[in-house]
Amino acid sequence: MKVTLRLAALAAAVAAPLAAEGAPLFIATFDNASSSSQFNVTQVAGSADTVAFGYDYSAHAIPEAPSSPGGAAATRGLFLQANKPAPGGAGANNGINVTAASGGVSINFTQLIRARFDMWINIPAGETVGTTEQALFGINTDGAGVNSRTGATQTGADGAWYHLAGEGGYGGTSTAANSRDLVGYLNNAVPAGARLDNNEAPLPTLFPSPPAPLLGTPGNKWVQVVIEEEGSNVVMSLDGVDIFTFSNTASGSGSVFVGYQDPFSGSVGSTGLFAIFDNVVVEVVPEPSSLLLGAGCFAAALVRRRSTR
Repeated sequence: MKVTLRLAALAAAVAAPLAAEGAPLFIATFDNASSSSQFNVTQVAGSADTVAFGYDYSAHAIPEAPSSPGGAAATRGLFLQANKPAPGGAGANNGINVTAASGGVSINFTQLIRARFDMWINIPAGETVGTTEQALFGINTDGAGVNSRTGATQTGADGAWYHLAGEGGYGGTSTAANSRDLVGYLNNAVPAGARLDNNEAPLPTLFPSPPAPLLGTPGNKWVQVVIEEEGSNVVMSLDGVDIFTFSNTASGSGSVFVGYQDPFSGSVGSTGLFAIFDNVVVEVVPEPSSLLLGAGCFAAALVRRRSTR
């Protein structure tokens, strides 16, 4: 027992400096409207959009986000809704990006980073296929334009980014690279294998129905998203499961964004379609040399311990 306790203490001592390397570079818990000062907002056609910081999402019976730290204001987040004009108004193909910024300038994270956040894509009861909207998120963007799906191809997008539909509305047979429920992008292109329909693994296991509107869709639940740079690769995971890994040939630095889109301009009357984001954290990924150093120190300590027994 004593040996176990001492080893645990030693492991904690070795881990402490490594944890310090991963200290957050950026945190947003969206406690109130003033959290808007931490971001820049860009939109394709924003007159019929809603972007609300410090939004009380309990008004929609949405529970507290799972990653909320102690002391954060309860059930407050970033509310995003696209393309909901006044009754009788015309719809538009629209996208919103909300990019981490400081002093009105998009932050340029030059280190290898890990971005993580909680995401809720809301789908009203009875609305499934035919009301396709999607959450957007990514890293290494300059924040100047809008990363969004625009028809069969994108123009002007940058960084490593993703779209995720909440209700499985994309078909599984289209030859357009960006026509799937979950798609990864590098700038304007879709890397090989970075597209999944809602019925393709691992999505059905991750998102059973109910509460998902359809099997393999993430609507109406909190999803924990992580985007991490691992050397020359970028890895995106949902609820702890790695989904896409591809070589990061886009810019190696830039900011982090979350967003939302109506890519078809046809959901103007579906006011229950929206996304909530909460607890955005950007942190440094420890350098491999630091991990090796920590492992070496720990191994050396074990050898010394054993030699004195």
